[in-house]
Amino acid sequence: MEIRQLEPEGRTVSLEGLYLSHNLQELAKRTDRPIVVANYVTDLNDVIAVAGVRGSPEELQNPSDWRLFQELTAQADVLITGTSYMTQFAEKGDGGQNVLTQFDRRRTFEDLGDWREQNGLKRNPDLAVVSRSLKFSIPKVVSESGRRVFVFTTHLMQYGEKAKELEKAGAAVIGSGKEGVDGAVMVRRLDQAGHKVIKIITGPRVLKIFMDAEFKNQEEKLIRKGALDRLYITRVHRRITDDLSEAITVLEGRKVDDLTSDGGGFKRIERYTQDKVKRNDGFETSQEFLVFERLEIAGARLAIEPVKINPRS
Repeated sequence: MEIRQLEPEGRTVSLEGLYLSHNLQELAKRTDRPIVVANYVTDLNDVIAVAGVRGSPEELQNPSDWRLFQELTAQADVLITGTSYMTQFAEKGDGGQNVLTQFDRRRTFEDLGDWREQNGLKRNPDLAVVSRSLKFSIPKVVSESGRRVFVFTTHLMQYGEKAKELEKAGAAVIGSGKEGVDGAVMVRRLDQAGHKVIKIITGPRVLKIFMDAEFKNQEEKLIRKGALDRLYITRVHRRITDDLSEAITVLEGRKVDDLTSDGGGFKRIERYTQDKVKRNDGFETSQEFLVFERLEIAGARLAIEPVKINPRS
């Protein structure tokens, strides 16, 4: 399937392999620190869901976006999720939107699992769960696959009975904040565990933890604000609600495009457009794929040789 690139140049490109070619593992090596990425499918108002409704609405979901989501996931060393998805997986297994077993053989994205192994990665990424309540369990398919599981919670919850149960199931429970989880602590601990590409696969609440992260040196001097390095947005050309008071957006209190304003700290580095997109609810629309990058890593990206990657090779 071909789509149209509008930025940085006008040309026709293949959708399959588009995000694999971003070579996030090499970007992390060039940056010489872990990089954190996230991606969301939104409507024209940056809405990803409606309050009280689990998951993104079918009006936004479509196979093209899901393919690119999985191409980014395939490049990650560790995935950041939350309690709600772990509960959902326990209830539905891989019957919902699968981000735990989709790379296994004979699964939907087996080709991306093959790609991971061909590029020196484990079949599936490790898993990190952000949770203050610890009211979830580790799925057997995760613990039996040899993946490492990290649970980030508050200092107090780290020593509770629920933490002990998760540790018995093989998880490492890490206290990383007094009232909530500190994004900077998460990044540093995952870095110590050898993770260089960290991907957020849960909602805006966890994204905000990384946006608000503050990295300080030994003298407690602020050296960097914010842990997010790449934000990938699929913007579907429709509005899923007129009541924005009930809407869940990517960034609380501001628009995604505001990231590129003065002081926003990001630049939009790529933009693609796709017409005649069949959504999961059966209707047809168009959409854009947008890539925002933290300004400070632009030099590392430009040093990477562009490569053409066939995920089925």
